[in-house]
Amino acid sequence: MIAIGLIEQLSRDTSAAVTYFFCQNANDEINTLESIVKGLILQLVRQQKQLVEPLQRRWDVEKGQFYENINSWRELWDIFLEMLTNCTCQKVYVIVDALDECRGDGMADFLKCLVRTGLQHPSKIKWLLTSRPLYSAEQELLSGSEQVLLSLELNSEHISKSVNTYITSKVGELDRRYYYGMGLRLEIEAELGAKAENTFLWVSLVCKELEGVDPSKIMTTIQNLPPGLHPLYKKALDQIKEGKSAIVKECLRLLKVMMLVYRPLDKAEASSVIDSSQQSSSLNEVIDRCASFFNMRGTNIEFVHQSARDYLDGENGQSTLNLYEDYGQGEIALSCLSYLTDHLEMNPAKLPRPDSTRPLELMQNNSLVVSLDYAVTFWTQHLESASAKQTILIQTVFIEQGKLERFLRTKFLEWLECLSLLNELPHATRALKILSNIVDVRIMHSIHMSII
Repeated sequence: MIAIGLIEQLSRDTSAAVTYFFCQNANDEINTLESIVKGLILQLVRQQKQLVEPLQRRWDVEKGQFYENINSWRELWDIFLEMLTNCTCQKVYVIVDALDECRGDGMADFLKCLVRTGLQHPSKIKWLLTSRPLYSAEQELLSGSEQVLLSLELNSEHISKSVNTYITSKVGELDRRYYYGMGLRLEIEAELGAKAENTFLWVSLVCKELEGVDPSKIMTTIQNLPPGLHPLYKKALDQIKEGKSAIVKECLRLLKVMMLVYRPLDKAEASSVIDSSQQSSSLNEVIDRCASFFNMRGTNIEFVHQSARDYLDGENGQSTLNLYEDYGQGEIALSCLSYLTDHLEMNPAKLPRPDSTRPLELMQNNSLVVSLDYAVTFWTQHLESASAKQTILIQTVFIEQGKLERFLRTKFLEWLECLSLLNELPHATRALKILSNIVDVRIMHSIHMSII
């Protein structure tokens, strides 16, 4: 919340450029050093079109690819640094939020590059990083001069003012809908302020729960809610467990699936991952019951915050999630494989010719392609993760029952075509390496010969 506020404030300066990136641990597409630098480059180019030249210079027009490999963060950093140097703005603010949620090696070297950039252009380039306590980062960042470490814990009075302002705003929105009156409104603000523990997210989740609550019962509802995020998550999980066992099972399965997927799911993709053939209730109903843990960003299902995922990953969360069934990586891989076997077809985008152009909008608006996206791209990665822990499932269902061989014999080309439509064909190389370690070599050879 503070990072968003700062970005909005700094963006009002027309003489400055503001480039930013928000890391998210639960999404493999935005939790690496490479994705950070790519995102910063993209934001900068959108504001300063002339800064695209370093990218254009490396682009091979005839082959439709870069002359050199620029996938590693180090090559990307050189491009970003050249753009920063060429930027004509008086100030460039670079903001990276939730650095602690970034995975992968090279963080120390990345931070050294960052500090060096600040030292070379002290009056022009200003970095702002937010993170949970990260000792290794503090060591690197505070090694130079003019670096400032601001601990929110040590400046709680400022955070408290911001949270109280947020409470006033959120209660004002509720008041306009439910007509509390000034007296009740002030009571609600005071009660929320006493229990919020300076946490924006707690206020946001509680105000969402207060929607639709009768004004005569609203104070009792707030008083029954525990302070602090983890107690609030526990109460929300306990409420999910109440009701018919079928829908409870479906809610817990969705929570488990969201813990294991490699990126947030589109609603259209969810059926391929959670084995929708066994569902008795609608996906919308299940998502609504899990509203304390999920946000809908457009059609994407996402965790409201990393803390919600952390709670579910903890001892209390895991014991609840495993209450009804063991639904893990192997079951996700099996659900994806079954969905692909049933739904993959030749030319799913209905292109008029094999050499037709494939605009991104066409793929994004094609319901079949969208529903296949996650399963097509990630089913082998779930299979690989399952092969280490669920060997019996892999051997009996995928190998002995022939589900994997049947898919490869009947849907292999359709799978590759769909990857191509999604511009994810490089995933096939990794996928085939995974399969070669799992499937009998004779099966892979016979499939290869049948394709030839």
